[in-house]
Parts: sequence; structure tokens; C-alpha cells
Amino acid sequence: LSAVGIKTNIENIGLEEVGIAIDGDKILVDKYYLTNIPGYYAIGDVTNRLNLTPVAIRDAISFVETAIKNNPSFPDHKLVPTAVFTRPEIGTVGLTEEEAIKTHSIEIYRTKFKPLANTLSGRDERTLMKMIVEELTGKVLGCHLVGPNSAEMIQLAAVAIKMGATKDDFDKTCAVHPTMAEELVTLK
Repeated sequence: LSAVGIKTNIENIGLEEVGIAIDGDKILVDKYYLTNIPGYYAIGDVTNRLNLTPVAIRDAISFVETAIKNNPSFPDHKLVPTAVFTRPEIGTVGLTEEEAIKTHSIEIYRTKFKPLANTLSGRDERTLMKMIVEELTGKVLGCHLVGPNSAEMIQLAAVAIKMGATKDDFDKTCAVHPTMAEELVTLK
């Protein structure tokens, strides 16, 4: 596995001459992507907020609304799902157990299993699913998946979590059988 990430490249593009404020490898902007110089905006990876293509697209939409249509708006960068396209695939959204325990009383729901397709084929590959839940309210704070199609599943879980779904909401959802996704609504 080679995981490399990105490095923002804002060198030698004239930022210093114009007087745009930078901090290391990022252009400093307010929540509307305006730099310290009126009329100069920066969006996407050069702001070094969340360096993901879908986030940059949302940034661009907010920029157009704000700067062109005179409708100030900014995207919500909370609960952005992410995936690592390895084998096995990884999908994650929300708080990790380590992050959640710092500010919440939590319950952890987890399962490890061999998907039916692997059982039938004789492969040993297993899947892991973990849900972090706020103990008092039952609100799902995070969901983490490792296994085939985790990116697809985490996108749909992110919708529910973004809407404030509780563990009870997941539990009340009827499962599609036999699928790996059914484990998300039957976690114990």
C-alpha cells in the first residue's frame, strides 16, 4: 500500500505581491472563501480545509452563490464521508471512538463477519462495521466500515447520520437480506 496524499502548491503565483494572507501551504479565507483582500477568493485544496473533490465542488457552488449571485452561503463541512479505495475498502463518517469519548458518553456497536459471497466462495476475507452512539440520546456520532463496497454503504449511512439518525432509527429500518448493508441495521 502506498498512501501519499497531497501537498498544496501556492508558491510563485503572485500571492505575496497582491498581499493575500497565507499560512504555510494554505490561503487564509473566511467562511465565504474571501481572502483578506476584497474581491479575491480561494476555494478547494488551496484553503487546506478538507482536500476532497466533492468538498471542492461544494466550495465552488457556495462561491458562485456568494460572489456571483449575491446570496452569501457556505457549505457545511461537518460529517463529510470519506473512503479509502484499497482492498478491503474503507468507509468512514463522523467521529472516531477516540474523538467521541473526549466529549460524549458513548456506546460502541461492532460486528465482524464473513460476507455471504465470501462464505460461498471459500474466501476468508472478513468485514468490520462499527457504530459510535451517544449513550444518552442514542444519536449516531460515527460509522466506520472495512470491507467490500464500504464506500457505497458509507455514503448512504452519511445521509442518515447527517439528518441526526439515532441507533433506534437504524434498528427500526428493515434489512435487505442477504447483504452486508443489513448489518448496519442489525448491529448489537
